[in-house]
Amino acid sequence: MKAIPFEKRKNWQLHIRENAYQADVLSDESQKYWVESLEKPFYIKLTNLEEEKLAHATAKLGEMCKEYLDWFFTENEEGETNERLAKLKIPEQYWRPIKKSWERTCPEDLSLYMRFDLVMDESYSYLKLIEINAETPLLGCEQVYQWNWLQDMLLSKHHSIPSESSQFNEFWDKVCEQWSYIIRTYNTQGKIIYFLVDETLNEDIEMAAQLVQMIQDKVAPNQYCQLVYLRDLRDERGNLIQKGLGIDEEGHLVDHFDQRIEFLWKIYDWSDLQNDLENFGMTEVFVKQLGLDTTRFIEPLWKQVLANKGSLVFMWNLFKCHPDYSPYLLETYFEDDLDCLATRLLLRPHIRKPLMGLEGVATSIHDGQESLLEKKDSLGYGHEGFIIQEFIPLPSAYGYYYVLGSWLVGGLEDGEPAGVIIRGDQSLITGRYCLIIPHIVSDK
Repeated sequence: MKAIPFEKRKNWQLHIRENAYQADVLSDESQKYWVESLEKPFYIKLTNLEEEKLAHATAKLGEMCKEYLDWFFTENEEGETNERLAKLKIPEQYWRPIKKSWERTCPEDLSLYMRFDLVMDESYSYLKLIEINAETPLLGCEQVYQWNWLQDMLLSKHHSIPSESSQFNEFWDKVCEQWSYIIRTYNTQGKIIYFLVDETLNEDIEMAAQLVQMIQDKVAPNQYCQLVYLRDLRDERGNLIQKGLGIDEEGHLVDHFDQRIEFLWKIYDWSDLQNDLENFGMTEVFVKQLGLDTTRFIEPLWKQVLANKGSLVFMWNLFKCHPDYSPYLLETYFEDDLDCLATRLLLRPHIRKPLMGLEGVATSIHDGQESLLEKKDSLGYGHEGFIIQEFIPLPSAYGYYYVLGSWLVGGLEDGEPAGVIIRGDQSLITGRYCLIIPHIVSDK
């Protein structure tokens, strides 16, 4: 794995505007989001063997997650699952719907995709899992654009790109295959698949639009798809433009025309949605809705367990000696369970993360004596508790530390690795406003 500098394309911003989702942020040179906005852009070159190892690791981690959730929801003694859910600080009202989501069959609650955040050093002496983006992973648009970048570079015969270069990137094809499976399994023909987005976040809307295009262009041209906003959308004068997601008198989720929602893809985290509902006094009504089983959620409720960073603690305890899984795991503990092993980790370099935090918020790095780096919290994460995780150095290039995001599309046990997206940050804590770094696969 090597970082290779290249000369930016003279028309790179125009190419983005004409060929990319997330065109505004990708083409904005001031945002430093796409790598060609840098004075000296670079890409990451993976060897074919490294691509193979990343794909193998991603598949194994999917199997590990399936084995973990089977354990999590299996009780040898009454109340064990509830104790685990309580340890993750998931609100008690949602325990029954979450358990039901995992246990449901005919058909089961299906997953579209997820992303593992991995750290690999330049010599491939280690490959470690640092986080699981299980329920609302973004960057699908960027995954598509980095493919466009490579094709453009190959077409122009750019001297810095070997002519036989490929890319670990089957995201579009694999997601189309999974949508086809979901549509067949749920029998959505003649019905609407809704896409719930935060109307204030362009990246949410862009991601949903990309998925809708995938369905209508590649999967099921006659499938009805509809975006629904989380809240009411109003103009500058406060006039209502479109109603947000609603709940009718009988507890069913409804769209802006008060039509009941049978199938809902969402990109809003379960924990954030639950907090919002609590603030509006709507928890009881929503829990009742979940009990009606009239809405199929994509991604399903059981993914809230997998997305919780406390699951990394359980996984470490379960699989730290497992021959297939342990090589990818970092030593991890709940901060409030300070046994002798956790105390030893506190005396070594470690990273402290909130159970439900996102995008590095409220995360800090410690050297065993003091805090070395901290990303401040303005979103309220951390009140639920923290984990401490063994610190692993991130690879770096040209002033940026970077992380490999590896996609698993489909189910956990039979899901397929679908490529990587690489994010860089000038901080050791990767945040929301990071750098998207393209990659190639080549042995030259």
